[in-house]
Amino acid sequence: MTFIMSRSFLRPAISRAIAFAGLTAILIPGISVFQPAVAIDSQKDEEIREMMWNSGDEDFQVIEIPEKWADQSAVIIAKSNNLSYKKDVLINNLRYNREVHIRIKLLNQTALEKYAQFSIPESGSLANINFEYFAGFKVIKPDGREIVLSLADAVKEEKNINDHGINILKLAIPNLEVGDILDYYIVNEQEIKISTKFHNFDAMIFQLHDEYPIMKQKISFDVLRRCFINLKSLNGSSEFKVTEDTDSDKNYYYFEDSDRESTHEIRWMYPNRELPTIKFRVLYASSMIANLLPSFMGTPGVLKTNVTESELLNYVTENFKYAKGNSYSLMKYMKKNYKKETDPEVLATEAFYYLRNAERMSYLEPKTITKQETNPAPSTMYFVQMLSYFLESRNIDHEILLGVPRDISSLDDLILETELTYMLKVNTPEPLYFGRFENNSLPGEIDPELQGTKMYSINASDPTLKWRLSKVDIPVIDFEENKLTTNVKLDHLDLSNGEITMNLTKSFKGLTRVYHQNVLMDVFDFIDEEKRKFPDTQTSYSIMSRKDQERMAEMKSDYLSKKDENNLELMRALLEADYEFEIKDVEDFKLVEHGRTSENPEFTFECSVKSGGVMKKAGPNYLLDIGKFIENQVELTEEEKTREYDVYMPFARTYQYEIEFAIPEGYSIQGVDKLNMDVENETGKFISYAKIEGDKLVISTEKSYYSNYEKKEDWPKMIEFLEAAKGFNELQVLLKKN
Repeated sequence: MTFIMSRSFLRPAISRAIAFAGLTAILIPGISVFQPAVAIDSQKDEEIREMMWNSGDEDFQVIEIPEKWADQSAVIIAKSNNLSYKKDVLINNLRYNREVHIRIKLLNQTALEKYAQFSIPESGSLANINFEYFAGFKVIKPDGREIVLSLADAVKEEKNINDHGINILKLAIPNLEVGDILDYYIVNEQEIKISTKFHNFDAMIFQLHDEYPIMKQKISFDVLRRCFINLKSLNGSSEFKVTEDTDSDKNYYYFEDSDRESTHEIRWMYPNRELPTIKFRVLYASSMIANLLPSFMGTPGVLKTNVTESELLNYVTENFKYAKGNSYSLMKYMKKNYKKETDPEVLATEAFYYLRNAERMSYLEPKTITKQETNPAPSTMYFVQMLSYFLESRNIDHEILLGVPRDISSLDDLILETELTYMLKVNTPEPLYFGRFENNSLPGEIDPELQGTKMYSINASDPTLKWRLSKVDIPVIDFEENKLTTNVKLDHLDLSNGEITMNLTKSFKGLTRVYHQNVLMDVFDFIDEEKRKFPDTQTSYSIMSRKDQERMAEMKSDYLSKKDENNLELMRALLEADYEFEIKDVEDFKLVEHGRTSENPEFTFECSVKSGGVMKKAGPNYLLDIGKFIENQVELTEEEKTREYDVYMPFARTYQYEIEFAIPEGYSIQGVDKLNMDVENETGKFISYAKIEGDKLVISTEKSYYSNYEKKEDWPKMIEFLEAAKGFNELQVLLKKN
């Protein structure tokens, strides 16, 4: 059972990390886990150890596993999660406790290596939350001997996380052998100091499958009956049982599950849509706050398992009603610069560009210089609110769209406010969507996780009191609109050592550009462009002291002096990931287009690459791995060719390669005909053409994924063009000496 804090639960700060809740994470072997406060050898530590290891739970006494799982890397014998949410008497402090207990049998060397070391923070607190952790580890040998490990044997490493000094304890699990059972627990106790009568505990997702099979697992939590609980069981997960305790004013919720097969990471599969999953959130609110706050709260102490359309409409209406005053600067800018403009598309586009500048530029320079994470983007609700208020002021027909990202669940399974994301649609002759609100987003883009989904639509041109919800289908952007074009000119072939120079030009259109923009481009590549368009662009320098400004200027100079070198290193790393052969050197990297405006929407760069390892001598001739120049292709294992789950891809897309190979003087090429392929069906295609033009071999290939989703029944059709592309990837031509 993996604990995932999914992106929608942390919007706008997106996280796909495995997590306990918010700032904490489950203890994972061999991986540093940032959890403040671990108690060692205290009296309470002893009490918790007694509670966890001597609870009488028979599931944690089992040592044998079913024969059917004997060939697995490991088997989880038992897993238990117990959570508690409560409030201190007379004061506002809240307490959140979580106990995780895992008993796992290790069956091969891979599992032994994974569980050979744990990283555990020692102590600390963050913001208004005090953390205390207790952990215990013991190894049970096949002959029944139990070896209890002490955290006192851990090695301390000083760390600094989020400007807080948190020491990390690294605990080795010595002498692990195949057949050993590792039994460990971690208990997290939090004290949350709040000054109001409201607190929203972190939302959580439990997936009932793991990379290892699970014999038995339990989830239980107790909650003060004055708390509000939203909970949804999905994809065949069983429901929770509820027990009331009037004496303690608590409700107890209990879930038990058994005999879960392992589920390894599967290509293009959304676990939350396919596997038994539970998502829930606990919220504490006084009766007064509960009546005032727009949220999906139900009845205190009663599980809320669905959200009605009227609740959703009320939530959205209330949020839009009270945020209107934030649009003042946008209104002022548009009145000053576009007072006489009447074209709805121009007005919406320019308002979007202003918001992108105003909300994303302020801290980018210092954050980039100091290599800190940039500020999370304002919520999609905020951007849509601001755009909607402006469009309303100009009487421009538009819709507010709200839905759930498809990697979380369907719209009908909405249960939490934080699952929602928003878009805006301007009803011009060709509908204009605003669905991405990041540093380099463009008008007309639709969030890839909303393409192909159903969303709720509100006619925002109506007065708020007349708002109504209707379901609409969101289009999937055509595969030709998300296109990566790569031009490769191969020359300067050195037959003596097999080196060849690639002159690359790569142009990214649509959503294909997002990753490379974020990796290869920073604020200094486009800040001048922003300042020309928005002379009043604000930066955080204005609020710095003179001393800090001088220090930042020095750091900026140092950063810029290394920028070109760093770009070459980044480019090299990307190429090494893209190609199977050796990347020896990268030179002359140049950004041609930033891809940040509707006039120039493609992100384009050039570079020169010296490569090797693509040629083998065959007597007086040479074999050239020409197929490898279309970069690595999907390689399916035999196991992957049989699929149980639907196919969820990032977006419909096309990859096009144009290759020119300068044939060395004194040689001719054989094997060109086999470079011609044509495989196409309803799901996609791989097509390649090759011919000799003068002294050059010219190749053109195109691979397209026609949609972002295919049913599992159509997976064999996808395999056809995927294997064709992989087959081309492995083709060679013969350089025959004349």
